[in-house]
Amino acid sequence: MWFKNKINLNKIVYKSKIYDLWLKSNQTETILHNVNDPWLGEASFADAIFQGRYNFAGEEINSPNTPLWEPSGVGPWWIAEMHGFSWLRHFKARDGRAARQHARALINNWFKNGHDKWNSTSWKIDIIGRRISAWIAYADLLQENADRKFIENFFKAITIQSKHLNSIIKKYEHKPEIFTGLRGLIISGISLSGGKNRYDRAKKILIYALKNQILSDGCHISRQPSITLDILTDLIWIRNSLYENDELKELIDTNITKISHAIKSLRLGDGTLTRINGGRASSRDAIDKILEKTGIKLRSRISTSLSVSGFERVTAGRSIIILNCINSSKSKYKGTLSFEMSVGRDKLITNCGPAPNNDEKWIQALSSSAAHSTLVMENTNSSSLANNRIPKVNVNREVETGNEIINTSHDGYKSLYSATHQRKLKLDSRGINLQGTDIITSGPNIKFKIHFHVHHRVNLQLTRNKERILLLTPSGGWEFYILNSNIDFDMSIEPSIYIEDNGERKNTSQFTISGQTTNSGIKIEWCLVKTTL
Repeated sequence: MWFKNKINLNKIVYKSKIYDLWLKSNQTETILHNVNDPWLGEASFADAIFQGRYNFAGEEINSPNTPLWEPSGVGPWWIAEMHGFSWLRHFKARDGRAARQHARALINNWFKNGHDKWNSTSWKIDIIGRRISAWIAYADLLQENADRKFIENFFKAITIQSKHLNSIIKKYEHKPEIFTGLRGLIISGISLSGGKNRYDRAKKILIYALKNQILSDGCHISRQPSITLDILTDLIWIRNSLYENDELKELIDTNITKISHAIKSLRLGDGTLTRINGGRASSRDAIDKILEKTGIKLRSRISTSLSVSGFERVTAGRSIIILNCINSSKSKYKGTLSFEMSVGRDKLITNCGPAPNNDEKWIQALSSSAAHSTLVMENTNSSSLANNRIPKVNVNREVETGNEIINTSHDGYKSLYSATHQRKLKLDSRGINLQGTDIITSGPNIKFKIHFHVHHRVNLQLTRNKERILLLTPSGGWEFYILNSNIDFDMSIEPSIYIEDNGERKNTSQFTISGQTTNSGIKIEWCLVKTTL
């Protein structure tokens, strides 16, 4: 309640005339040092915007006459891209008088719609950081042949947004969006005439944030791979804007290197990121472009263990498995010992994905253990931050006659049911035979269900004798069956859901194994094998 009241009070202050006057009280700054966007635009995207087609975060909004700054039904990533103005790079690629005029018209429309004053959506710390970066990077484009009024309004807007960003930045030093905010503040500090104090302050906060939010294996403390990728993007922007002799470069280069190697380890066969912990998958092309700009040779062997962050990677043939061994109070997601599996460019075993539009009900549902490909006891989550029930996870890897074997266990259910879950995965050298063992060590009468969610392009079929499940993928078939079990169980196909990066909900399926423990707990050995179908 106190936190909500504080947020509401901040909104009242930021929307007040007094705050608006304070923001405008400084002399308008000018650009002394140019910075470059690390990424090139594509002229065809500018052409689409000319036609009123705004395609951001994998979602297209058609608005031919005037831009919609806050259309209903779009996700937060669409809003962030629209108000972040990084799409100005496409107007730079198109170039010409018409491109410059249209870019200025869009900014004027943004002003006209009231976004030149504080707005709870468009002035979020990460969005304002993106926008300041883009506006400064493309100031030359926007100024060419512009009238005096536009130039005055444009630089006034950059000045007051930089001032606001500087005033709120410290509040976010423990949150991941601090890095995008710092991107804008550092670039404004380096580029603008009154920016020295802002830069000095931002530099100290960045050093603190890198130390406290980036783990030694390169992942962000949230253990969400897409957040780690976003931070890598921000660091590339920052490095690109620094003076050649800036001592901050060495620290940023160190972090770019270790984050880049972590991102490599968290990619599946189609080049996208694992969605463990509710992250976005991102596109193969986008990730490739980001890694290319690191300037690091990434052909070295990919790490199989990000043990600090809690990710284990098993690969053979065309198969890649990423296992969630996270043991952290920072993670809201409860998918302990869940895994994702891809075969070539086909995603096979998945988790349900990120919550659409940051909806609290969806976050609660999709962060549950049942939304992950793992074992669940008594329909209860394997962890609970509210009750300080954080599972201790053990991991042991071995190689046996060419097979990659990973043994894991967690005690997230110990305080509730005096039970532990052990999971063993063994992938053969060709990547066509995955054998798994799930063990519950406990007393009797505990209900359990083992979930295997599949990608929406995978078709599931249960054989007539209900002993095997066929998984049909675009590139071929797989078969799942039980090798051994010490209890009676039910195997079935059930509905599931797959959330795309843009929030689109795709109906899909899951297959499950359910039953009840006996005095000796349970031991179920299963096999997922490639067929000739």
